[in-house]
Amino acid sequence: MLECPPLEILDYIILGIIQGLTEFLPVSSSGHLVLAQQILGMNPQGVTTEIVLHLATLISVLVVYGRDLLDLLREKRWNYIGALLLATIVTAALALPFKDRIEALVDGPQAVHYVGICLLVTASLLLLAELMEKRLGAVPGPDPLATPGWGRALAAGVAQACAVLPGISRSGSTISSMLLYGLDYGRAARFSFLLSVPAILGAVVLSLPDMAADTASGNVPLPALLAGFVSAAVCGVLAIRFLLVLLRRRRLYYFSIYCAAVGLWALLGG
Repeated sequence: MLECPPLEILDYIILGIIQGLTEFLPVSSSGHLVLAQQILGMNPQGVTTEIVLHLATLISVLVVYGRDLLDLLREKRWNYIGALLLATIVTAALALPFKDRIEALVDGPQAVHYVGICLLVTASLLLLAELMEKRLGAVPGPDPLATPGWGRALAAGVAQACAVLPGISRSGSTISSMLLYGLDYGRAARFSFLLSVPAILGAVVLSLPDMAADTASGNVPLPALLAGFVSAAVCGVLAIRFLLVLLRRRRLYYFSIYCAAVGLWALLGG
């Protein structure tokens, strides 16, 4: 185990805060981590940090939506579970073939500019979804765990696959895709967050061999990782609850403005 100076622990806490907030707010966690690492000079080595922070955000989802997951299993909501599986399979089929290319993009010299372009795409998608939701006026149904439908699940899977690009928000793209298909805010958000569970677990499983190599090398700063884990988990819970409040008030466009501002800054000044 490496000794961790206070500044290194602070770096990991900051990364945890960024991951926890941006994993669920529709502003792209991967894009913000690229900006933090390349512009602020924070660049933890290996994939262990990424895995640990993703596990922390998984804890956040379970804290907020754990009861819903139990209800799906206890009540045998096989259609809803099937919709989650369909979206996950679509995401994997579309995203995995491009995994290496995306990683090369993130590590390249123009990564900040690519993030800026993708953040502008996210901003446009969020604004379009907000406008369409107001036009369609979807009314929440009596059953919050009613199946969203296979078409919406397919659209969410495609949207989630696009979110492997840094700057395309996973939560923003999946929620927006279902709003565009006429689903109300509450059920769209619930499906998006529940869909993050297999997505995060899948990413962790795929990265386990690399994590084992990191651990064997002895370059894993455990105190700093623990600090980052805690900050990501706490901020993840706060981010989910904050987003749900704004969705109930139909304020998705707040994030569209934010993504547009950060995207322009990354393009012009990054």
